[in-house]
Amino acid sequence: MKKIRTIEAPIATLKRLRVCAYVRVSTNQAEQHDSLSAQVEHYSNHIKNNPTWEFSGIYVDEGISGKGRAKRPDFMRMVKDAENKKFDLIITKSISRFARNTHDCLETVRKLKTIGIGVQFEKESINSLTAESELMLSILSSVAEEELNSISQNMHWAYQRRFKQGKVMINTKRFLGYDKDKNGDLIINEEQAAIVRRIFKDYLSGLGISLIAKGLDGIKTISGKDKWAESTVRDIIKNEKYVGDALLQKTITKDFKKKRNKGEVPMYYVKNSHPAIISREDFEKAQVLMVERAKSKGNVEGNREKYLNRYAFTHTIECGHCGKTYKRHIDNCGNVAEAVCWVCSSYIIGRKISCNVGRIKEETIKGLFVRVFNRLYTYRTRLLGDYKAKLEREKFMEFDQERIVKLDEEIEILIQQERTLFFIEENVLKAEHEKLVVRLTQLQTERTTWMAETANQDSRIARTLELEAIIDSQGGKLLEFSEDLYTAIIEKIVVKERTTLEFHLKNGLRFEEHYTLKRGCDLF
Repeated sequence: MKKIRTIEAPIATLKRLRVCAYVRVSTNQAEQHDSLSAQVEHYSNHIKNNPTWEFSGIYVDEGISGKGRAKRPDFMRMVKDAENKKFDLIITKSISRFARNTHDCLETVRKLKTIGIGVQFEKESINSLTAESELMLSILSSVAEEELNSISQNMHWAYQRRFKQGKVMINTKRFLGYDKDKNGDLIINEEQAAIVRRIFKDYLSGLGISLIAKGLDGIKTISGKDKWAESTVRDIIKNEKYVGDALLQKTITKDFKKKRNKGEVPMYYVKNSHPAIISREDFEKAQVLMVERAKSKGNVEGNREKYLNRYAFTHTIECGHCGKTYKRHIDNCGNVAEAVCWVCSSYIIGRKISCNVGRIKEETIKGLFVRVFNRLYTYRTRLLGDYKAKLEREKFMEFDQERIVKLDEEIEILIQQERTLFFIEENVLKAEHEKLVVRLTQLQTERTTWMAETANQDSRIARTLELEAIIDSQGGKLLEFSEDLYTAIIEKIVVKERTTLEFHLKNGLRFEEHYTLKRGCDLF
């Protein structure tokens, strides 16, 4: 009799998905550290408790902004591990935690998608491997980026209000000589203050900055280094905070980069704002001594940056034909006919082959500026008042809040339409999806333009108010050229023709000035 034995099929074992998580907080504060620990614990348990997932680690960036990926080391490590196929899926809290830069977000997601690795955003319920993710990510990451810009702008205005009220904000962790008490007020750190006093004493006794710096080697700098740079010593001697004063808004942030304030925004000087380490008499003696020593070396301002731009017109005159800057040139050097001129740099290199605008006498430029200023002074009420009123009208008529509301409404409609597309045939879906992406791009461009124009209008209005104050403080017409007034008022000069110069004021106003060429002295 036949015997039949059943051989059971082996139970199929499903390959588990290798999953990692990315978490980030943007400050090092204690409460944020607690949040980070909670996120790490949450995602570790979340991944390990899913039977279809295999835990592949947590990538963590702490105290780092999400604006750019280059400054997030663990984010970059995660992308590299993805390229090496160390996991299959990344889970993260939200788009704003993953990246607040639209370009970075979409570029990274697309890159990971091409190698079969998805990103799952929990808050927005988006998985980058799904068909609908591209449009949704584009919209939501743009919103996250706009949110960051809005926060930055709000902080800027908050700082501006504090500056105007004379409230001093100093990071004492990077500033020698002071600590903060429980109320946030500056108090003297006597151990560090002794170093500051030593520097001033040595300088006033005749020692040079390089010798002072060498004498401090072995003593820790505020950043913990054993070797002192000459620039560090020089900055301490020049810093008004050691006499108890504070010059606010010395630096500004532009395009997310910190730079020295060269007149782009107002500065505020607060006298006796905090306890002094150096007496006012010694501080002023040190400043006079620094200027005298600088003069002996040919640096009339006692400042290397000003030495490099030691002439009033350096980097401010632009050729209207080739776009190059004008450089200082001396004609007939050593002769009785010697004259200082400004010449297009491309003309100097290639002569008339490159640019044939020709040279302009420095005295002519100075005279034309005096004429511009005196016209502003005489007709300031009409010129500046009408211009300011025009800017206000444009701000509230052309760029009103209703436009941004309408843009947001249309974006919401697009999102709803995009969701509906999933019930339509694939060939129709593709065509409609492309239309939605085109329209979304148009909306984003319009929104960006609106925001930029509004900020530009605010800046011009503030500049006009500042210009009014400068002109009123002058108390009369100019009799001769003033370098300080030129620097405060003029953004640049565009040479349209050899005898036609266009003066661009920092508030956006422009004045076209003409003169007649004449041997010896031009007529204007």
